[in-house]
Amino acid sequence: MPLLGASPATQFCTVVVRPRAGQHAETLGPVLTKAVTQLDSDVPIYFPGTPAQFHDQNLSGNRIVVSLFAIFGGVAFVLSAVGLYGVMSFSVTQRTQEFGIRMALGADARRIFRMVMTQGAWQLVIGLVLGGGAAALLLGVLVAAALRNILFKVNALDPSIYLAVAALLTIVAALSCFIPARRATRVDPVTALRYE
Repeated sequence: MPLLGASPATQFCTVVVRPRAGQHAETLGPVLTKAVTQLDSDVPIYFPGTPAQFHDQNLSGNRIVVSLFAIFGGVAFVLSAVGLYGVMSFSVTQRTQEFGIRMALGADARRIFRMVMTQGAWQLVIGLVLGGGAAALLLGVLVAAALRNILFKVNALDPSIYLAVAALLTIVAALSCFIPARRATRVDPVTALRYE
């Protein structure tokens, strides 16, 4: 029976060819396509290539989605770092006179530095608790079923993911608070008192 007259379930067949030792599998696709075309030019050939190429082709859509999520995650990470730095820098600028008065009354630079870093740490803890709780609630309850279809062998509530993100944000928060805290320790008490 000709292939064109076959039922739809039997219209497709798979031909697997194993290369000999020394042959490259990538070179067999065009040779086989040419041989089948010479036998019958009406037979269509779908997905010629190696299993690795077929696998890459099947996963290309998922790789695009993963790349987009990675880009969005990177943008969110940069925005959180810039936002925390901006808040801390603004806070230090607003409290310049206070730091100057404290230094004039005897507070040393270490104490001012610790005060600014503690303020940043509190903001970080509040953000991690609220953000982590909201993310766990959203991913665990609302989106878990949808993510199971997209992500293979990934648990939406995996503690290692949350701990890694918290550690990364802690490092960023420490670096974002360090520059404003160091600037606060260099406040000239005389200049700060002049504005009061």
